[in-house]
This record gives sequence, structure tokens and C-alpha cells, in this order.
Amino acid sequence: MSAPIILPQWGMGMNDGEVVKWLKNVGDPIAKGDQLVEIESSKVNAEVESTADGTLGRIDVEEGRVVDVGTVLGYVLEAGESESDLPEIAVVESLASTPAPAPPPAVPSSATPVPRSGKQIVTPRARRLAGELGVDLAVVIGTGPSGRVIEDDVRAVKSGGGSGVSVGAETLPESVVPVKETVTLSGLRGTIARRMTESASIPSVTLSTHTDVTEAIAFQRELVKEWRQHKLRPQYQDLVITAVARALKENPIANAHMVGDEVRILDEVNIGIAVAIPEGLLVPVINNADQKSLLEVAQEVRELARKAKANGLSIDEMTGSTFSITNLGTYGIETFNPLLNPPEVGILGMGRVEERVGVVADDKSIRSFGHFNLTFDHRAWDGAPAAEFLRSVTNFIKDPSWMKN
Repeated sequence: MSAPIILPQWGMGMNDGEVVKWLKNVGDPIAKGDQLVEIESSKVNAEVESTADGTLGRIDVEEGRVVDVGTVLGYVLEAGESESDLPEIAVVESLASTPAPAPPPAVPSSATPVPRSGKQIVTPRARRLAGELGVDLAVVIGTGPSGRVIEDDVRAVKSGGGSGVSVGAETLPESVVPVKETVTLSGLRGTIARRMTESASIPSVTLSTHTDVTEAIAFQRELVKEWRQHKLRPQYQDLVITAVARALKENPIANAHMVGDEVRILDEVNIGIAVAIPEGLLVPVINNADQKSLLEVAQEVRELARKAKANGLSIDEMTGSTFSITNLGTYGIETFNPLLNPPEVGILGMGRVEERVGVVADDKSIRSFGHFNLTFDHRAWDGAPAAEFLRSVTNFIKDPSWMKN
């Protein structure tokens, strides 16, 4: 019986994915476990593996299309089967279609590709191939979906044949302002756009507060010498993550997923940390954060950030978060409304730390104050317990002496 190739769900927060590249052609021999197709979602860039031996019988979803989790992408024909044994092709609705690009004009083999303006998006496989062949990605023009650089583009530059260079411009009506560049919301950026639209439809509320973090900043400075042996510099965010992990353990309602009409309180405390990369935003996960020391949390955050920027995160490192943290403090932002990462019911936004006059025991002095913004799903919990959770976080960060253990 032919085996369907199904788009899997890598984590509860994944709803769809884009078919970036088929790694096999129809008729190619397939072994169980072979990588068949590269998929990009808001969570991870990974490959779907074959569940059976045989040959690639049919491709139902072409490259560049975004489809729902569970969609049949194609079929593997097992031994003794033929194309006539395949089921009829189902009509698959594309969530975000990318118009097929017009054929590029011929480029002489001696031409040097000129990179287009804007951010360059490179698939992990193309990046690895460029490193192996010694190709400078800065001169590669992407011909994949939304201008993504794919392996064929790298090979074209290596062979001296250039890459997809486009010339000319579309004639616009006089009433239309000339456009410098059009960025199609597909791939990671498109998935993020859809996820944010989904998040914005959730009835949510944001609570904002500030607290005296003078002791936390002093503790952070004390750790600089102690952590030197680990070749690690402590950051304020490390302390906040550790404080949030403890607060989640003591306020279980915040450590939950909203699934349909159910609020599922979760046992594990897995904190997603928003990491900005050129293509958008990734949220790698610190699993069992409540069971880790401050140093362990800091080490894991650095490693996850390094992998995120190198497109090296695994599926396990991108899924299973129960609560998220996003930090805009380094940009000087104090108050903002972080959007939820469904199905999570809460996200904490870190604002900047400012120096100002404070009063402690009738003594005026310059103190450090940190800003915090909690967005919560009002279907899952109410203002009072949300405020209690936020107060728990600020209390744990205000007096960080417990983190020394």
C-alpha cells in the first residue's frame, strides 16, 4: 500500500509549514528514514522523513506552498506498486500562495551576480553548500520562494553561470508611488505574520509594572568574576528567566496551554526565549527551567542563541514551550504589549532598566528599576491571578539571594 508523506506537527504551536525544497524526484528509490522534503515553519526548519521503503511515486504539494499540518505532501510507492495504485490527487488549499516568478532573462556566463537590496534569506542547506564550495553568499541572487537562496543558486554562482538576475521594471500608473522593493510574506516571515494574526484574535490583557532591581544588578556584577572561569558573562536576562521559572512553579495557572475550550495545566516548566535573527524571530526553549541553576540557564541561553543564528536548532529545541519571554529592554523600551505565543496563556515582556532616585528606609539614593509587561489570555485566567503571578516574578528578581544556592 502506498505510504503518504504527511506534514507533521513539530510541537503544539505549529499549525502549518512551507514546502521549501523537495530532496527527491519522482521515481527516485527511497529507503525508510530518508529525508524527502524540507519544511519551514515559524518554529523550525527541518526535513520530513520517509516512513517506508520504495520509490517516490508522486508530489502533491509543490515548492513554495504553505499548507496545514496533516496535509499529504506526496506518496511513496512500496515494492510491487505502480502509479495506478495511488489515490486521486486531493485539492490542497494553499494558505499563502507565492506567485510563480517570471523566467529570468539569460545571463552571460561571465556576468557577476549583483545582490538585491533588503535582507537575504538563505536555506540552511544552501548555506552549508556555500561553505563547502567557498561561495560568497553576498553575491548570490535567490531564485527560491520570496527570493530565498537555494542550493541551485549557489551551484550556479560556483559554475560561473550567475544566478537569477532580474532586469527591467513594471510600468506603474502615474497615481501609484514607485516601489523600491516588495517583500512577500512567505516562509518564516509569512508564518510569523499568520501566527501574529492568530495571536491578535485572542482576548488578551497586558499588565505593566516596574520594580526596584538594584540588588539584582549588584548580584549580576558580583557574578562577573565568579563566572569568568566558565568564559561566560552574566546578564540581567539570566536572572529574570530564573525568577520566571520559579514563579511559574508557584503559580501553575500561568504554566498552561489553551486548547479548544480546555486550559491544560502543565507539569514541565519549559520557557521559550525570543531570539531575533535576520529572517524574523525564533523562540528556542529552555526545558525544565525550574530545575536548573542560574549558571545552567545562562549557559543554555547562550547555546540556543548561537544555534538560532546559525540555523542549527533541532526540533526538540524549538518545541514544547509552556511560557515565553521577550526582551526589548536593550532597545530602550519600557512598556509594550507582547503578543501571546499560542497555545501558551502568558508571555512576559522585559523592558529596560533605568536609573532614578528611589527611597529605601527614608534614604534617598540612585536605584535601578526594571520594567515588566505581562500579557495573558483572559479566557484562561483573570486579572487578579495574573497580577499575583507578575508580583511573584518581581519579588523573586527584587531579592535574588535565593539564586546563590
